[in-house]
Amino acid sequence: MKPINRRSFLVTTLSAIPAVVLAGNGLMSFTSSVIETETIYGKVKGYDFNGVKIFRGIPYGDTTEGEARFLPPRKPQSWTGVKDCTLNGPRCIQGGRSIFETDRLGPYFSGGRADRFELSKQPSGEDCLNLNVLTPGITGKRPVMVYIHGGGFQDGGGLLAVFSDRHVREQDVVLVGINHRLNVFGYTYFGGIDKKYEVGNPGQLDLVAALEWVRDNIESFGGDPENVTIFGESGGGAKISTLLAMPAAKGLFHKAAIQSGSFVGKAMDVDTATNSARELMSKLGVTTVDDLQKVPANELFRSTMGGGMRQGPVVDGHSLPGDPWYPDSPEISANIPLLIGNDKDEATLFALNNESLFSLDRAGLRSELLKAKIPEDKVDDLLALYQKAHPSDSPSDLYFRISTDRGARYNAVKQAEMQLERGQADVFMYYFQYNTPVDEGRLRAFHTSDLPLIMRLTLYPESEQLSRQLSAAWAAFARNGNPGTKNLAWPAYATNDRATMIFDINKSEVVADPDKDIREMLLNMPSGSLL
Repeated sequence: MKPINRRSFLVTTLSAIPAVVLAGNGLMSFTSSVIETETIYGKVKGYDFNGVKIFRGIPYGDTTEGEARFLPPRKPQSWTGVKDCTLNGPRCIQGGRSIFETDRLGPYFSGGRADRFELSKQPSGEDCLNLNVLTPGITGKRPVMVYIHGGGFQDGGGLLAVFSDRHVREQDVVLVGINHRLNVFGYTYFGGIDKKYEVGNPGQLDLVAALEWVRDNIESFGGDPENVTIFGESGGGAKISTLLAMPAAKGLFHKAAIQSGSFVGKAMDVDTATNSARELMSKLGVTTVDDLQKVPANELFRSTMGGGMRQGPVVDGHSLPGDPWYPDSPEISANIPLLIGNDKDEATLFALNNESLFSLDRAGLRSELLKAKIPEDKVDDLLALYQKAHPSDSPSDLYFRISTDRGARYNAVKQAEMQLERGQADVFMYYFQYNTPVDEGRLRAFHTSDLPLIMRLTLYPESEQLSRQLSAAWAAFARNGNPGTKNLAWPAYATNDRATMIFDINKSEVVADPDKDIREMLLNMPSGSLL
């Protein structure tokens, strides 16, 4: 599986489409309460919003500019007085707006909050090692949920946490959202050029540093450092897949949820990564990495735009000793319970530049499947299986369903079963199939469509019950390692029955080995999304 690299396309495309009508969830209103608490580096000040204490932009690392560029993160410097943590800290330099500001998905991802633009205000910069904490109270020992954002390894940020006070309030959990180095700043490897940089993957090591901060400080925010769950979607899931194989991350979290981002292929090798770094240096006319540290950050970022650069985790032999999930699961995380799954129509978002895919007839569907290297002698048999299992689906519906099954769903099942082979921890599988009304229903159960509902962000009233189910399940998993609740039993996944929770607005239920015949047929075909 190649590193996920599609979010820049999405943000650019989604920005140009008219907004849907916002639901009236009310403007954000600060109370007069100022909340202060201690970290080991100094005091921080946050605020109270409807009973949830919110701290934004807390530093968990020192500067990453200048001579610190491309190197592992360092601890933050201590401060005197009280640091104001009531505004968003910088996200890493990147292209485009945050997903909350886009016209098509912004209302959906913010749950229709009228204050989404205000909450989304955020600078960008190279110094971006900061995090957000939301808590019902600064005393107690609550489960800690650490959100690792998507956007591939190129862009995104930890803003979702700031929007998610309903989840925190209702489930009595502590929520953390992380900003960290991305793209050229976090996922370019220079160790093959200069040994000073032989410890690679600084973007991943930033996540480790943030988790160390959680371990050392979260008790001051009412959290339990011995009960930490990491979760993330898309690129966030890929980062979590990688963290599970990093020795430095061992012991810093106790459960993990990987959503539409199972990274089960090979990471970059040192030679490939070094060649990419040399091309960058040649493009900028520098001969040493130290010289590259002096290039202005915005100029450095712009030089990587337009494609061609390989950016992602590198098997450097230090921070990442081997491929994370190839040929098997990482032994160091064999005891970590996993919650894994995906959305039914992952590919609709990635087809927005190809309108023809939304109006296929049967001949067009067959043609697209052949283009995607489905063997010609198997196409008709595969279509017959899908049409029997999903008779109401249009050819375009089938196209997007097949694309998902060959890509994200295939990888999710593979990752789950690889972890089960270790026999040391439970795995729970889910499949999200709520056809959202976004874009007049065309996007259906699109890539990442489950994420705002998990965080109790509901633009459409019809999804309120489903959102409550998802939120409760993720909190239950964070609390005790089992996502089952009193209203929704959820057995662990096993290869003898493949129990999978199917989430939908009409009914959520566990199904044994859903789409069994399709799954078995796809095992004998090339995997990978159709796009």
